[in-house]
Amino acid sequence: MDSDDRISLLLSWASSNGASLHPSVQIYDDPTTGLSFRVSPSSATPIPPYAPIVNLPTNLSLSYLNALHPTPSFPRSFLAKSPPHVVGRLLLIKEYLRGADSFWHPYIQALPQPEDVDDWALPPLWPEEEAELLEGTNVEIGLDKIREDLGREFRDAQKLLLASNGDAEDDFSSLLTRELYQWAYCIFSSRSFRPSLVLSREQHEALLPPGVSVNDFSVLLPVFDIGNHDMTVHVRWDVTSSGGGQADASSTGGSAAAVQLKVGREHKPGEQIFNNYSPKTNAELLLGYGFMLPITDSLHNDYIHVRKRTAAPSSTSSPSSPSPSQPGSTSPDEYLISLRPISHPSSLLAASKQTLAVFPQGLLGAFTHVQHDMVWDIFLTLLQHSSVPLIKLIPLDKNTFPSEEEAVRQRQEKFFAGQVNDECRDFLEQTIAIIQHKVLQELERLNETDMEVVGEDAELLSPNQRLALEYRERCRMVLENTLAAIGEDEVMQDDDDDDDGSDTA
Repeated sequence: MDSDDRISLLLSWASSNGASLHPSVQIYDDPTTGLSFRVSPSSATPIPPYAPIVNLPTNLSLSYLNALHPTPSFPRSFLAKSPPHVVGRLLLIKEYLRGADSFWHPYIQALPQPEDVDDWALPPLWPEEEAELLEGTNVEIGLDKIREDLGREFRDAQKLLLASNGDAEDDFSSLLTRELYQWAYCIFSSRSFRPSLVLSREQHEALLPPGVSVNDFSVLLPVFDIGNHDMTVHVRWDVTSSGGGQADASSTGGSAAAVQLKVGREHKPGEQIFNNYSPKTNAELLLGYGFMLPITDSLHNDYIHVRKRTAAPSSTSSPSSPSPSQPGSTSPDEYLISLRPISHPSSLLAASKQTLAVFPQGLLGAFTHVQHDMVWDIFLTLLQHSSVPLIKLIPLDKNTFPSEEEAVRQRQEKFFAGQVNDECRDFLEQTIAIIQHKVLQELERLNETDMEVVGEDAELLSPNQRLALEYRERCRMVLENTLAAIGEDEVMQDDDDDDDGSDTA
């Protein structure tokens, strides 16, 4: 069955179950983004902002909830002991194995199929000769953690299924393979949504067992998931119910409940219509979706993730698998270093992560590419070992009486601009040195794992290898731009001049 036939079957199934597209919307195969939404080129008028692009009854969704209701899909002993997100993946596999007997067959056959590994495998599951090109980059830790998690989840699921097999109607455990579990992981990682954003509260409260949170799993939304990612568009995922009443929670999706995709932009005939998976760096997009956003004059998405010194080790410093469900995957326990200055209009994601509204005149070069929260946190950490209080290190004008919040902001502005006294200068220089050391560390890791590809070898590279090499180059650009900004900083140059003077005195 070719792609057009699969999409036709999917749309026919969705329509017969109450789903609909805007009359002017069609699905097409874009050479860059694959299956996509667009306004029909023959449409007489544009689609206005926030017109419903997709209306999907949520009883077409596939998730952990469907493994519980209306009839459990697995033995109750297995469901009680297995993580909800694992159960959701296993349900997808089970429905795939049922073939045409599955309610979701038209949807599943439109997905990348398990045997077509190149169509669905994300970087953690790439062959070794491809994945090794990501060694030394900002995603390496995330790759290793995802592989370890998947291996452990698969082994645990097999053991639990075998232990509960006496209660099962079929021997699903004999059909479950590591490859199928990896396929299901990639499908959920790259296509799923957070239940709290696309299902009604009534559904959550009525269907979840005790001890399970609404966001302990994710949800697949047929047709809805065709929309590709554009971080610059404003979207709404509105949960509605027919007749304006409350959503019916009598089944997994509620027969009356639906979720609508609305985009806050006018779309002209022939234009692609994008969804927005929320702000995610290219590191997160690469790991969780297998693509990156290109660099343009108006937008870049290249950042190095830096874990806080006090944070527990996790894969978020080299991000793990995000999904469209998350309003922002960047962990609060990490910072970002940016390709372009944080204040540059194209540094959209970094600006959205800023909690310090500090862009002072004369901002030091050392701080231009670094999330300002990181700078201030480093300074405050250093200050913990000092007997001199902040109010004396960075004094304010005695003739002003700002609020406590305003006083902190003024001190931050002075520090970020390097307008400090001699007593505070040591802390300023130490802060810059820590940032510089971290950037140099990351660049050294990258250089140590570099693999030169030239001539005929370059022509033999797979698409994944090309993507990995491009990501390496993006990381290098971030680090080198940051070091260049530090090197041009007058504070550090003045310090060098002072050292030279004292040596010759």
